Amino acid sequence: MQEIPIQIILVGNTKEDLILEDLICTNIMQRGIGNVNPMKMARCIAELERIYGIRQGSAGGNGSNQYLNKELDGNNFAQAKSQNDLAIQIGIDQRQLQNYKKLNNLIPELQSMVENESIKATVAYKIWAKMPQEEQEKFFEDIGKEKIKTFF
Repeated sequence: MQEIPIQIILVGNTKEDLILEDLICTNIMQRGIGNVNPMKMARCIAELERIYGIRQGSAGGNGSNQYLNKELDGNNFAQAKSQNDLAIQIGIDQRQLQNYKKLNNLIPELQSMVENESIKATVAYKIWAKMPQEEQEKFFEDIGKEKIKTFF
């Protein structure tokens, strides 16, 4: 027998996840990386990692996949997607992907300021995101929103 009929079943992705993945990727590609709000990009990356089952990076920092996704090799076996694969898919390097992800660690007030461009994303992930959330909250309360806009 030269051919054997098979049925491929996607594991780990619901129909809603597949639709959401398509919408996110299409939106990013149509707008272009430079035109996507950094905070929105951070949320999209987190959602795509959830859909693909990409965990936080391992000791090697490769962001391995804990679940199967829809990419198949020539033998119809699912291949794991890494953070680097995701970065390539959306057209950025892995370091920039990591920087976007750091924005998700900000307190809501700072996320809002990044989203409405009151503070730059680079300041947010290079300074603010390195602090524990309790320190972010205290610093935010001590300094105040208006001074943060002025200094950062």
